[in-house]
Amino acid sequence: MKLLSTFILFAFISIQLHAQVINGKVLDAASGKSLEYVNIGIVDTPLGTITDGQGIFSLDTKGQSLKAVVRISMIGYKPQIFTLEDLFNKESIIKLVNEPIQLGEVTVKPFLGKLKKVGTTSKTAHGGLCGIGGTQRGRGHEIGTKIELGATPVLLRALHINVHNQSFDCSLFRLHIRSIVGNLPSEELLTENIILPLTKKSGWAEIDLSKYNLIFSGDIALTLEWVAVSANGKPISINGKKEYCILFNREKKQGCTFYKWGSEARWSNNPEASPSFYLTVQE
Repeated sequence: MKLLSTFILFAFISIQLHAQVINGKVLDAASGKSLEYVNIGIVDTPLGTITDGQGIFSLDTKGQSLKAVVRISMIGYKPQIFTLEDLFNKESIIKLVNEPIQLGEVTVKPFLGKLKKVGTTSKTAHGGLCGIGGTQRGRGHEIGTKIELGATPVLLRALHINVHNQSFDCSLFRLHIRSIVGNLPSEELLTENIILPLTKKSGWAEIDLSKYNLIFSGDIALTLEWVAVSANGKPISINGKKEYCILFNREKKQGCTFYKWGSEARWSNNPEASPSFYLTVQE
């Protein structure tokens, strides 16, 4: 009977651990300052979140194994890897070490050539709609497309986003530009966090990128990661249901749609349509 009681107690503790929410705070290891918009995700699952303005996060593990791997990362910092068991047993303060990305040699030249548009410029929704929903559960989700820049390096002047509708007064997105391997986004090419506010309720939104001096060539995966939304908002009716979301127009038979539903979720590729995102670039 004692052995059975011990087993029941152990099982109860295990269940409690599996139901736990991990709460913590992420700091810059050198300065001790709080880091906002840090990604925290359980690898290969949609479970993840992002730190708030004070570096605080709360991650619901939803019954994952204690051996499940959690990755904590942000552009410009060395990522940290833990198991859920590690995080349950350690203090809630996590420190990230700054790790500037080392770039290859770049020949700087003046960009005085013509401006051109690259990407999906359609303003209709012939390919339907795509987007991100929720207020908290959407944090860390990404959506984007393939952009063909050509063999010669170009300067990215502006990003154009065709908004079908959005619930919020303002949505904040982190810009990602990655290489493409096997038709999926791969290595991050940006060296700094670029947070883009989107206030447009519908229609084309233009975001100036000229101050970031972004120079790229070849095929890139350009994606937007949803990091935060304003408290104010009105739900949008979708198939008879009211949802808080932001929706983008999509064009069929052009490009593709890259998406992942979680900071550390796996990438997917829909090759049949592309969100209406395009860049103005200068040669």
